[in-house]
Amino acid sequence: MQNLSCFLLATAINAFTTSPALASGGAGFSDALARVTPAVVGISSTASRILTNDLLDDANVRKILGLPDNVLIVQSDATITGSGVIIDAEHGYIVTNSHVIADADDIAVTLKDGRVLLAEVVGSDPPTDLAVIRIEAPSLVALDWGRSSVLKVGDFVVAVGSPLGLEQTASFGIVSGLSRSGLGIDDYEDYIQTDAALNPGNSGGALVNEAGELLGVIRGAPPPNEGAQGVGFVIPSELASKIVSALIKDGEIRRGSLGMSVVRSQAGDTATQVLVVDRLSCSSAAERQGVKLGDAVTALNNHAVSTEAAFRNAVSLLAPDAQVTLDIRREGRTKRLELKLVDPESVHGALVHRTLDSVTLALPIEPASRACTPNGAVLVEVPSDSVAYAAGLRAGDYLTSINGEPAVSTSGIQALLDAADGNVSFDILRAGTAYRFVVP
Repeated sequence: MQNLSCFLLATAINAFTTSPALASGGAGFSDALARVTPAVVGISSTASRILTNDLLDDANVRKILGLPDNVLIVQSDATITGSGVIIDAEHGYIVTNSHVIADADDIAVTLKDGRVLLAEVVGSDPPTDLAVIRIEAPSLVALDWGRSSVLKVGDFVVAVGSPLGLEQTASFGIVSGLSRSGLGIDDYEDYIQTDAALNPGNSGGALVNEAGELLGVIRGAPPPNEGAQGVGFVIPSELASKIVSALIKDGEIRRGSLGMSVVRSQAGDTATQVLVVDRLSCSSAAERQGVKLGDAVTALNNHAVSTEAAFRNAVSLLAPDAQVTLDIRREGRTKRLELKLVDPESVHGALVHRTLDSVTLALPIEPASRACTPNGAVLVEVPSDSVAYAAGLRAGDYLTSINGEPAVSTSGIQALLDAADGNVSFDILRAGTAYRFVVP
């Protein structure tokens, strides 16, 4: 056993030391960093920001301090530091995190050569925590976008930024995870996870490979109180570059709405996981153009989507009025739907309002689908300790179908439940949105 352990250790050391990135004492990365660091800048923004924390939000603490409920504490000239990456030397465009420059009165950019320049905001997108600022200066150096989609867990990467105010700091690590989402950090998440050391001030900096290509914009590490060490997150280049291009062009991101969401679900009796439509907003683009609860989504605009985050992020990059194709599988048959997105702010315009004497009626432009027609039973009581409650059902929900079949009578509901084998899907209508919940 000892000989085997020694052999495995020696093999690991040999593989590690013979890596192209580490050969000759790591010269591969030192050459890349000589090209990268001139394009990575330090950012300092000042603004008047509202102070908030758990103590100040506590009613008893505010009473002790004599602070009325409607009084806010504002910190003048609060300073936030971070990093940025020059992505266009000719025009002086710099990508960073939106939280680094949020509500800033002044933004100062420090270059590697010591120059300190004032920057203007080109555009910001808080849902992805990305922003673009601009400086005017000669002899700038920019990084080229790399392809984050080719990254694999175990690839060597370097994070460059200004952690703790220490400008031009590089930390070495590997890609330790891909497509991280559901963390509740930003609205749209698809992070690269790395064990390269990240500290306050790294936000907005660069994650690069040995070729010096920009693989992503550093989002940061979890808060220290979460006890996470060696875990940091980076916004992938192939998402960031699209957001940056739109911000440079329009100064903002205008997102279209399909009015649907998907969830991973097991297909039949197999172990195959598919994306199934589990939420459908009534009178939305998806509902009015043929999407149904339970449809299995296989592709969006001819690109396969395998996760909820991937689908949501792909839709988030589509503009209002965009034409898209949605490939679905329904009842064993494939179908392609041609959909036109809408502006979320105009969704309410999908209803035609007519006034009859003193009564106002709201009628859909097109007939509502069965999922959006409240013609089933109403759930009067759902005990909080029941499996139905745990699955998402609530009192007041209209029950429209069970396992895809109409549920319009007590006897019909009982028959459908008796015939169910295994999990049971309940389609319900709640406040203008149709949902599918699966109860084991």
